[in-house]
Amino acid sequence: MASSKPVSELARATLLHLTELGLTPTPENYSMHYYKISGETPPEKLSQADNPCLEIMLLVRTSLDSITHTTANCASEIGKQNQEIRHSIDDLSAAQEKQEMLKILANIVEKANAIFGTVESSRNELLATKLSLDSLNAELQETRLQLNEDPLTGAQNRRAMDKILAREVALSIRTGARLSVTMIDIDHFKKINDDYGHDAGDKLLLHLTMVAKSVLRESDVLVRYGGEEFLLILPDSDTKGAEFVLNRLKQVIQKSPLIYNDKSIKITFSAGIAQLKPNENGHALTLRADAALYAAKDAGRNCFKLAAE
Repeated sequence: MASSKPVSELARATLLHLTELGLTPTPENYSMHYYKISGETPPEKLSQADNPCLEIMLLVRTSLDSITHTTANCASEIGKQNQEIRHSIDDLSAAQEKQEMLKILANIVEKANAIFGTVESSRNELLATKLSLDSLNAELQETRLQLNEDPLTGAQNRRAMDKILAREVALSIRTGARLSVTMIDIDHFKKINDDYGHDAGDKLLLHLTMVAKSVLRESDVLVRYGGEEFLLILPDSDTKGAEFVLNRLKQVIQKSPLIYNDKSIKITFSAGIAQLKPNENGHALTLRADAALYAAKDAGRNCFKLAAE
């Protein structure tokens, strides 16, 4: 049978129940225990893509409802107890007998204790809600990172690339700072997969990512563009600066081959370089770098080419 309690009370009860059980208040845990406590029938299963978002929204909404409900009740109860204390103080001023005074004082102490109890109870409930929201915030931060990262290499993905490029292009236009990108492609990657297996190919992509991050500045961004292609976003760099980075990466990767099953796998890469032009957007900049990359591959690979202006 469904509970007749308000949603805010059910939310508080659910959050407290999760805290008592030592469970992380994830949307899944919250949803399951909310319906157990409320006695309501859970809605039909939503698609995996939609369900987490709706559950998170429900958790946030009910958590805020819980905070509002708790603070409102606390304020109301304290106001009521304060009013009764004021009346008792007035009665105390008018009292003549000692016994009557002692009785009124006892009543004041009782009301003061009730205020303390209300505050302490509300504090515990608010603390439980805060812990739930902190946990949810941490989970959302982790989810956001996962949405922006390539799951294999940990480099930024295309989704993140679009945002970062838009930001850097806008900054370059506003400040006049230079901005370059380079498109990198591992030479003969298919042959490596064929000779050593796809696991070796995956390890090689991760290896290149780690080496690239070691030579990049903190402001530079490494993106896995797709397959064995990577994009370097290089703020405050012209084409010469981009060439310097690529030559440095080339030196380090030659000295640090991937060791796989006791075998040394050496690689080379081709790259195309493009510097942002006036009135150019991030997409057009990337396309020019990609065209320069194909020019490098056509020239025999293991070299860099500058994009046409």
